[in-house]
Amino acid sequence: MKENEHGFFRHGDNAYLANFSEAEREVLTNLVEQIIELLAERVDHHNDDPLAAMVGITMHDTPPDDEVLLRLLPNAYADQVDASEFRRYTESTLRQKKQAHAMAMRMHLMSAVDGIVEVDHDGANAWLGAMNDVRLALGVRLKVEQNSHEDLELLAPDDPMRGVYAVYSWLGWLQESLISALMDDSE
Repeated sequence: MKENEHGFFRHGDNAYLANFSEAEREVLTNLVEQIIELLAERVDHHNDDPLAAMVGITMHDTPPDDEVLLRLLPNAYADQVDASEFRRYTESTLRQKKQAHAMAMRMHLMSAVDGIVEVDHDGANAWLGAMNDVRLALGVRLKVEQNSHEDLELLAPDDPMRGVYAVYSWLGWLQESLISALMDDSE
């Protein structure tokens, strides 16, 4: 997966570049599109209060059933009453923010010229958020909380999870390259 040998690097005062192959762009685009779809709002049929709807307060106070979505939108508190109340006030906004990050990443990938993605500081932060969400989703599928990296490295060549782990690892490396490029700003 590592055709892009350098990841992101700083270019000028407020630009970060990465050069992706067509296959890399397709993989990244597909993954962020899945995140966008997964984060689609739950339909809130019970909320007739237009002010509550406008500010993002929903009637949804239970955690998502999907394990990946639960990882992306976890409970904020161990206490169920507190967690439920907090979710009603924050889940909609959190979904929108995560979707916006994924959509920004998708837009940058789709508008890449000759495979070169250029982002500014805000775009870099959106990419970090979106890549983190993709890695969280892949991590749930890989069961990284139960499997060590050594276990995952030893997956059989024909195991479909081996490819998922390769993408998961590559995304970690890509995130690290973007964080390093951003840290170059602070020096």
